[in-house]
Amino acid sequence: MTKIVCKWKKADLTVQPVAGRVTAPPNDFFTEMRTPTEILELFLDDEVIELIVKYSNLYADSKGVHLGLTSSEFKCFLGIIFLSGYVSVPRRRMFWEQRTDVHNVLVSAAMRRDRFETIFSNLHVADNADLDPVDKFSKLRPLISKLNERCMKFVPNETYFSFDEFMVPYFGRHGCKQFIRGKPIRFGYKFWCGATCLGYICWFQPYQGKNPNTKHEEYSVGASLVLQFSEALTEAHPGRYHFVFNNFFTSIALLDKLSSMGHQATGTVRKDHIDKVPLESDVALKKKERGTFDYRIDGKGNIVCRWNDNSVVAVASSGAGIHPLCLVSRYSQKLKKKIQVQQPNMIKVYNQFMGGVDRADENIDKYRASIRGKKWYSSPLLFCFELVLQNAWQLHKTYDEKPVDFLEFRRRVVCHYLETHGHPPEPGQKGRPQKRNIDSRYDGINHVIVKQGKQTRCTECHKNTTFRCEKCDVALHVKCSVEYHTE
Repeated sequence: MTKIVCKWKKADLTVQPVAGRVTAPPNDFFTEMRTPTEILELFLDDEVIELIVKYSNLYADSKGVHLGLTSSEFKCFLGIIFLSGYVSVPRRRMFWEQRTDVHNVLVSAAMRRDRFETIFSNLHVADNADLDPVDKFSKLRPLISKLNERCMKFVPNETYFSFDEFMVPYFGRHGCKQFIRGKPIRFGYKFWCGATCLGYICWFQPYQGKNPNTKHEEYSVGASLVLQFSEALTEAHPGRYHFVFNNFFTSIALLDKLSSMGHQATGTVRKDHIDKVPLESDVALKKKERGTFDYRIDGKGNIVCRWNDNSVVAVASSGAGIHPLCLVSRYSQKLKKKIQVQQPNMIKVYNQFMGGVDRADENIDKYRASIRGKKWYSSPLLFCFELVLQNAWQLHKTYDEKPVDFLEFRRRVVCHYLETHGHPPEPGQKGRPQKRNIDSRYDGINHVIVKQGKQTRCTECHKNTTFRCEKCDVALHVKCSVEYHTE
């Protein structure tokens, strides 16, 4: 091992920005207007749906259950999952109740309750007899691999990509469950995601600790993940890109490696990663005027800058320098007014392009499916479906002249799946009688007996009658009304 000594000097970085993708993306799939469902099925195409249907039926057969799931029926099931994101009930079975306060006509007319429960309990995307014992997410790996291919295929033509972590809520027991203090989602699975600045996720992988199959073992965990993402992006769309990430990933060694691959990078950096760089200390900068900065450049085209804002922040970059300086507005506690503060260009680049994964997280969390399973893989599996729906909406915003918001986009997918692929119950097929509201039965207000079109059994005496209580919506003789409505 040879110790590499860098010579740092105070100079600005002068470098041309990278050009991005070499070839323009094929837009043949957007030559004509596409509906939200058609865009979603660019990701959940026939091959992906058949994979889910195949392994779900295989798993059910191994338990002695004849599932008989079809592609059309799975789309109806998926529509109910998406609907639960914006129509939430405390228990999922309440969607099928006949009581007027929670009854959902669209759901109950599309699929039977017990059929939904059977599909959900047997949902699988891999063969349990052929799982990789090393891969802790081998039960989800076939689906993750196929969705990664499709997300990478349709990625918008961008030059800047952010890389960050994404938390999926989970409160059960699993070796990969994480606890991160201070996060909006503290308990759950961690996913590494690469995204555009607007939130289109083009690559994602679950975190599972040390994995022998990890590439670039000579680098840290964070750096090796960034390199895997850059290789996947370059393989799908050859070109030179600019990657932005936070201080968990940033190191001078990673910047050098990405530069050797033709890419540029910018990221905040931890103090112990630049302890050999002769910059002014945090304490010294904090005593100076707000907006003061110090910087150094090495001989390989990397620049490190410390900037005094609310606190001192350090940023390293191989694709953006100090100039041109810009002015940003900040509130001064001392002067009790807003002031203009100088900001280096590399800080501006980081702030502008870093938030892609956080935007995707915000979009998904707005209408996250409220239906959850007890099995450990239910949460990450449903997250995969939420992710491609969010990506489909990002493509809709990019290519449609009159885009709709995410809620309307989601509702159109739900209505199409439930109305087109739903199977209404057969005539005469009834479930259990539902409980009536006891409080309104005995309140003595507006219990009007009206005539009905056909004879049914009286709720009180169980004899045939052609009358019913309009408020309680039950068959009832006039003579039985007083007894029925008295507690």
